Amino acid sequence: MGEIIFYVGLGIFIIGGIGLLIAAFRTSILWGLAVLLIAPVAILYLIVHWQDAKGPFKLQIFGILIIAVFTYMNEGTTVPTSANTILSDVSFSTFTNSSFSSPNVPSQQFRCDGRQYCSQMRSRAEAEFFLRNCPNTKMDGDRDGVPCENDSRF
Repeated sequence: MGEIIFYVGLGIFIIGGIGLLIAAFRTSILWGLAVLLIAPVAILYLIVHWQDAKGPFKLQIFGILIIAVFTYMNEGTTVPTSANTILSDVSFSTFTNSSFSSPNVPSQQFRCDGRQYCSQMRSRAEAEFFLRNCPNTKMDGDRDGVPCENDSRF
């Protein structure tokens, strides 16, 4: 659910940016090209042509507010977990040494931080902690209480 909120905010922000670009091109081709190619010119355009640019600007502000609320609700996590999954797949695929996974790590060292997938876990104990204590985990496809059954790292 949180990812959807993030993407909705991002979509609204992008639509506002496109609207600002369209408003600049409606003013003149030079303003449009300048706003498109030179980032600080967008601020200048916003100031000089406030009446034309205030609608798209407000959309962008609304999108940023949605993203900020998502960030606050997810304890500072600004990247959705699907993006984190991709990043963790890359980093963990190169480190399959058994020294990185210690199944006897006490659960006091773990905390719910938004991770949801087996590829984001460092040990079976960590996966079990997340499955028992954290919301929205996606590590037990057959719902038998055993996480990451098909993960060859554990």
